[in-house]
Amino acid sequence: MNNNVKNITMLLLVGLLTGCGAAASESVPADAAETTERSSTWFDVGYKEAAEGNGVKDNASLSEWYGEAEINRIAYLEGYAKGQAELCQEDKITALAREKKPFPASCDSVDSAESLKQIWQLRSEN
Repeated sequence: MNNNVKNITMLLLVGLLTGCGAAASESVPADAAETTERSSTWFDVGYKEAAEGNGVKDNASLSEWYGEAEINRIAYLEGYAKGQAELCQEDKITALAREKKPFPASCDSVDSAESLKQIWQLRSEN
Protein backbone atom coordinates (compact mmCIF):
# COMPACT_ATOMS: atom_id res chain seq x y z
CA MET A 1 0.00 0.00 0.00
CA ASN A 2 2.87 2.34 0.75
CA ASN A 3 4.26 1.82 -2.78
CA ASN A 4 0.86 2.55 -4.30
CA VAL A 5 0.61 5.83 -2.41
CA LYS A 6 4.07 6.81 -3.65
CA ASN A 7 3.16 5.91 -7.24
CA ILE A 8 -0.08 7.85 -7.11
CA THR A 9 1.69 10.83 -5.55
CA MET A 10 4.34 10.75 -8.28
CA LEU A 11 1.71 10.52 -11.03
CA LEU A 12 -0.20 13.45 -9.57
CA LEU A 13 2.98 15.48 -9.22
CA VAL A 14 4.05 14.75 -12.81
CA GLY A 15 0.55 15.56 -14.06
CA LEU A 16 0.49 18.80 -12.14
CA LEU A 17 3.90 19.86 -13.41
CA THR A 18 3.03 18.91 -16.99
CA GLY A 19 -0.19 20.89 -16.77
CA CYS A 20 1.62 23.93 -15.39
CA GLY A 21 4.25 23.67 -18.09
CA ALA A 22 1.62 23.52 -20.83
CA ALA A 23 -0.28 26.47 -19.34
CA ALA A 24 2.91 28.49 -19.05
CA SER A 25 3.97 27.77 -22.63
CA GLU A 26 0.53 28.77 -23.91
CA SER A 27 0.78 32.18 -22.26
CA VAL A 28 4.36 32.90 -23.41
CA PRO A 29 4.03 33.29 -27.20
CA ALA A 30 2.58 36.82 -27.15
CA ASP A 31 5.42 38.10 -24.99
CA ALA A 32 7.98 35.98 -26.81
CA ALA A 33 6.72 37.17 -30.20
CA GLU A 34 6.93 40.78 -29.06
CA THR A 35 10.42 40.26 -27.64
CA THR A 36 11.52 38.44 -30.80
CA GLU A 37 10.12 41.23 -32.96
CA ARG A 38 11.96 43.87 -30.92
CA SER A 39 15.15 41.79 -31.04
CA SER A 40 14.77 41.36 -34.78
CA THR A 41 14.24 45.10 -35.24
CA TRP A 42 17.36 45.98 -33.25
CA PHE A 43 19.37 43.26 -35.00
CA ASP A 44 18.33 44.83 -38.34
CA VAL A 45 19.21 48.32 -37.11
CA GLY A 46 22.67 47.15 -36.00
CA TYR A 47 23.22 45.31 -39.25
CA LYS A 48 22.23 48.36 -41.32
CA GLU A 49 24.44 50.70 -39.29
CA ALA A 50 27.52 48.51 -39.79
CA ALA A 51 26.79 47.63 -43.43
CA GLU A 52 26.52 51.35 -44.22
CA GLY A 53 29.88 51.95 -42.56
CA ASN A 54 28.63 53.83 -39.51
CA GLY A 55 30.24 53.55 -36.09
CA VAL A 56 28.47 51.90 -33.15
CA LYS A 57 25.87 54.17 -31.59
CA ASP A 58 25.25 54.34 -27.85
CA ASN A 59 21.77 53.70 -26.46
CA ALA A 60 20.96 57.40 -26.07
CA SER A 61 21.77 58.05 -29.74
CA LEU A 62 19.80 55.00 -30.87
CA SER A 63 16.83 56.12 -28.79
CA GLU A 64 16.99 59.59 -30.32
CA TRP A 65 17.52 58.38 -33.92
CA TYR A 66 14.87 55.68 -33.87
CA GLY A 67 12.40 57.15 -31.36
CA GLU A 68 12.48 54.11 -29.09
CA ALA A 69 12.92 54.27 -25.33
CA GLU A 70 13.90 50.61 -24.98
CA ILE A 71 16.99 49.50 -26.86
CA ASN A 72 17.85 45.81 -27.19
CA ARG A 73 21.60 46.35 -27.03
CA ILE A 74 22.49 42.68 -27.44
CA ALA A 75 20.43 42.30 -30.62
CA TYR A 76 21.80 45.60 -31.95
CA LEU A 77 25.40 44.51 -31.39
CA GLU A 78 24.78 41.06 -32.89
CA GLY A 79 23.36 42.70 -36.02
CA TYR A 80 26.22 45.17 -36.04
CA ALA A 81 28.75 42.32 -35.93
CA LYS A 82 27.05 40.62 -38.87
CA GLY A 83 27.09 43.86 -40.87
CA GLN A 84 30.78 44.31 -40.06
CA ALA A 85 31.55 40.76 -41.15
CA GLU A 86 29.93 41.41 -44.52
CA LEU A 87 31.38 44.88 -45.14
CA CYS A 88 34.85 44.61 -43.65
CA GLN A 89 36.34 42.34 -46.29
CA GLU A 90 39.21 43.04 -48.65
CA ASP A 91 37.08 43.04 -51.82
CA LYS A 92 34.47 45.41 -50.35
CA ILE A 93 37.11 47.77 -48.99
CA THR A 94 38.90 47.75 -52.36
CA ALA A 95 35.64 48.66 -54.11
CA LEU A 96 34.99 51.53 -51.68
CA ALA A 97 38.54 52.84 -52.14
CA ARG A 98 38.26 52.76 -55.93
CA GLU A 99 35.00 54.70 -55.68
CA LYS A 100 36.88 57.28 -53.55
CA LYS A 101 34.59 56.62 -50.59
CA PRO A 102 35.88 57.02 -47.03
CA PHE A 103 37.07 54.09 -44.97
CA PRO A 104 34.01 52.76 -43.10
CA ALA A 105 33.94 53.61 -39.40
CA SER A 106 32.32 50.24 -38.73
CA CYS A 107 35.54 48.54 -39.86
CA ASP A 108 37.70 50.49 -37.38
CA SER A 109 37.06 47.95 -34.63
CA VAL A 110 37.50 44.65 -36.50
CA ASP A 111 40.59 42.52 -35.91
CA SER A 112 41.84 43.15 -39.45
CA ALA A 113 41.29 46.93 -39.31
CA GLU A 114 44.94 47.87 -39.86
CA SER A 115 45.40 45.65 -42.91
CA LEU A 116 42.05 46.81 -44.32
CA LYS A 117 43.10 50.45 -43.87
CA GLN A 118 46.35 49.74 -45.72
CA ILE A 119 44.44 48.08 -48.56
CA TRP A 120 41.99 50.98 -48.68
CA GLN A 121 44.83 53.52 -48.75
CA LEU A 122 46.72 51.70 -51.54
CA ARG A 123 43.60 51.25 -53.66
CA SER A 124 42.37 54.81 -53.18
CA GLU A 125 45.68 56.17 -54.49
CA ASN A 126 45.37 54.27 -57.78
